Amino acid sequence: KYTIKKMFRLALHGVTSFSIKPLYSAVYLGFILSLASVLYIPYVIYAFVNNVEVSGWASMIMTIVFFGGLQLIILGIIGIYVGKMFMQTKNRPNYIIRSTNIPNK
Repeated sequence: KYTIKKMFRLALHGVTSFSIKPLYSAVYLGFILSLASVLYIPYVIYAFVNNVEVSGWASMIMTIVFFGGLQLIILGIIGIYVGKMFMQTKNRPNYIIRSTNIPNK
């Protein structure tokens, strides 16, 4: 019987062992966060010019989200690079020949 911890470990192992595609999600999330931060800048500037109060520390949040997105992008790229190196060092063949029509000697 699998406990929740064992099921989570098995799922994580299954997702990360055979592919590097999950690493791309960090890059995509980083782009989304950085884009959201960049799209928020004109609103903050408009509010500042028109003396509209923006709740919270808009400039600080904008900066944190932007640089957090950049960090995710960079970590994702490094992860993809390391993942590709790992897949190559496993020394698995690119393909497996199931059968041939060449007679055995």
